[in-house]
Amino acid sequence: MRTLSLKLLPVLTCLLFPAKAEAPKLIDGQIVLEAEQSSGGKILTYKSGSLLGVTLDRSCEVNFEKARDACIEWTPETPLPAGWWHGVVESNFKGGYVNRDISIKMMGGLNPSVFVASNYIYVEKGEDQRFEFWIHTTVPSEHIRIDPKGDLWRWNKTWPVSRITLTQASPTELAAKDAIAMELPVADDGEVALPFPLPIGNWFVGGYMRKPGEVEVEGSEGKVILLSLRLDRWRKPRVYSAPFYIRTPLERVTVKTQGLFSSVLLRHKAGRALKDINVEGELAVTVDPERSIIGTLELHGENLKGEAPSFPRVPFGKKNVVLTSWDDGKPSDLRCAQILVKHGYRPTFLLNGNSPALEFMDQLEALGAEIGSHAYSHTALGTLSPEQALEYCTSMRLLLENRLGHPVISFAYPNGYSPSQDEEGDYVLRAVRDAGYWVARTQLTREQTIEDVDEPLLMRSIGLWGSGNKMLNAAWPRFVETDAGVFYLKGHSWQIGKSDAQWEKFEKFVAQFANNPASWYPTNGEFALWLWARNTVALKVEKGDAHATTVKLERPWLHPWLAERCPLTLELPDGVTSVTWKGREIPVTDGRVDLSWVN
Repeated sequence: MRTLSLKLLPVLTCLLFPAKAEAPKLIDGQIVLEAEQSSGGKILTYKSGSLLGVTLDRSCEVNFEKARDACIEWTPETPLPAGWWHGVVESNFKGGYVNRDISIKMMGGLNPSVFVASNYIYVEKGEDQRFEFWIHTTVPSEHIRIDPKGDLWRWNKTWPVSRITLTQASPTELAAKDAIAMELPVADDGEVALPFPLPIGNWFVGGYMRKPGEVEVEGSEGKVILLSLRLDRWRKPRVYSAPFYIRTPLERVTVKTQGLFSSVLLRHKAGRALKDINVEGELAVTVDPERSIIGTLELHGENLKGEAPSFPRVPFGKKNVVLTSWDDGKPSDLRCAQILVKHGYRPTFLLNGNSPALEFMDQLEALGAEIGSHAYSHTALGTLSPEQALEYCTSMRLLLENRLGHPVISFAYPNGYSPSQDEEGDYVLRAVRDAGYWVARTQLTREQTIEDVDEPLLMRSIGLWGSGNKMLNAAWPRFVETDAGVFYLKGHSWQIGKSDAQWEKFEKFVAQFANNPASWYPTNGEFALWLWARNTVALKVEKGDAHATTVKLERPWLHPWLAERCPLTLELPDGVTSVTWKGREIPVTDGRVDLSWVN
């Protein structure tokens, strides 16, 4: 059968449960949910009239009081019994890419669900598209639901589903390749009775929470992973979960906090073989702590007391900091960079291994932008094994350094930062640190100061261009008055738009935060270098009298490309009128000097 582009397909809107469609029935332990038996979505057909499937798009908003409640739902004739179910989702769509960012839920209890996109095995265009999963329920399921994950309305349509088949099952083992969701009861002593040793790989454990607590999980080798579950910043009771990676079959789950859960959700991500990356070469050495670099600073003046200079909170006599970074490395990055640089920003652009911007990185750097890493693929690091997460971080840094010829130290977490635990702790953060990055931006938002940045690998922004404009506008007046404040704008250039009017709107927006005389506008890397210098460069008075003080500055060896970009501003003691640095007189401005390690 010939297929058409999803955008061109004629459709039949299914706003209510079709009157002619009977409710699906459980027969001999199996129930088949046909697209025509669903409610809430839209039925798509081919020109021939044959069924394509049921989908969700913007037109489905009218079916719900609130857009966020949009879903596709089946209601069986009678509730489905508790226990194990093997599910198969089928689609008559045989085209290429389609949005599978949806979950399959069995509604009852904690509504155990399996996410499709993160577990899907992609097939060639033209082949049958199907998805298999396993779900264990503890209470009967009155409905089966397809929920969009995230903001549905950014997408044209979800994957059109033609049918879902659910079969009662009694598995005695499952494999690492299986997508699994289980709701299991918690005993009074906190133990969770697992049906059998569960597969290795990426898991989530959690449940409905009113308070924070801890859960222990243990594999067959006896290595324990302690998971802390916290309420979000709104502290609302709801289902929370913690991700972890287990290297041996999962044999024990214990809820350590009394009364935390009456039942838990355990969700397993299907393990998949990933493509070999094979980026050759070695990472640039950024710092060598075994080698010391020393410089001599001579302070001259009257009535000196032999005091050493000190580091200000912000360099160059500025009061606060403005940062901006842009993810994904799309063709529109170049136009975005030109606008930002025109208004005095020093933007950082963060690329993946297939980013089109790899072909014009030299132009971005020539404008004054920084190139950073967004990992080799856009896969969330916490859905990979610890070894894969490290490889994705390391390989992208190496790819960029091979092409640029200098160190790359800035990073942004693909799909945002979410900690995931193994026996040694948070392996997501560990992968970024072990790959040699100095600064990494998360998806988390918060107004902050330099003192709040206690971990540069977990930088927060204030808002995202587009959806976060109101937060950015509200934060700017407070930021202008804040000493050592950090104003951080993040974005994706592909979200700006295509028309000149959309780009003019973007330029007008960023211009209102530009060229503030009290603000420093560094790249992410320059900001990280400043934090490093403040914490690392040692200042020691060698000798002094009322007219001169000699100060030794010592730091570890720093890669020359980084040393050239490392800010080094010092506030001078009272009475200093002139400064000599490494034998050369350096201007004194408003009681400070701006130094360079480069001769």
